[in-house]
Amino acid sequence: MAEQELRRFRSRLNQLPLDLKVEIGEIAYQKGMRPTSRRDKIIELFDKYNVKVKNVGTGTNRHIVKYDQYVIKIALDKEGIADNKQEWVMSGHLAPDVAEALEISSGGHLLVSEYCPAFSTFFEMTTHRPEIEKILTKWSSKYLIGDIGIVGKNYANWGINTSGKPVCIDYAYVFPVGLNIFTCTCGKCSMTMDSTFSKYKCIFCKTEYNDAELRMSISQNERMRMFSNVSGIRMTEAIEEHLAPKKIVDKKNIPEYPTVYDSADYFLDMVGGI
Repeated sequence: MAEQELRRFRSRLNQLPLDLKVEIGEIAYQKGMRPTSRRDKIIELFDKYNVKVKNVGTGTNRHIVKYDQYVIKIALDKEGIADNKQEWVMSGHLAPDVAEALEISSGGHLLVSEYCPAFSTFFEMTTHRPEIEKILTKWSSKYLIGDIGIVGKNYANWGINTSGKPVCIDYAYVFPVGLNIFTCTCGKCSMTMDSTFSKYKCIFCKTEYNDAELRMSISQNERMRMFSNVSGIRMTEAIEEHLAPKKIVDKKNIPEYPTVYDSADYFLDMVGGI
């Protein structure tokens, strides 16, 4: 067993008012609300509870705010919850080439990550193409990757970390599955990626598939099961001490570096533990 030391953990999520987290947690399950209405409601809630955040942007399933020098990814719907859980699980596997996921709420509605400013243009992304290609080459040999290839629509899914290196900041569609589970219409199951890492090609019949087509073959239920067995330290206060492996203590020599573990038990109870 790894040597352990007592470590001080800090939870950004437990700094937030509990009622705020509960009301945000309810939004993902509201029926009939448009994504823009969900986003506007979240912005209203932060104002209601006088929590100062900076609105960074809104994606298909999540709204992102900057809080206390970190970002909080807030699920707008069930897909957004799945996105948060997926990044939480995959962060450790993909590090150090991603904006690290540091803390997740018990229900998956809120995910705290490193703040790495997104590229503002596709041109900015292409200035780092050699480094990004190296990262994607490594990942594509082990994972199904989607929405992070080197094409115009994906530039905002990459950014720059504090060391000035490109990192993926939205990796909710990187799956821990190999391409051999997908069968082409020709009956073969051997595929390769193109130079942009956005399309797959059967090496036998040359049929091409975009990453979304392969991703759609993984159902939401399968996706949630894939990330269901995740353990961690459950916290109920903003600052707590817990035993942790020495390598974690040594990783960041900062006493109050944010926890990489779960939020309050009470929050789980209030939102139903989903």
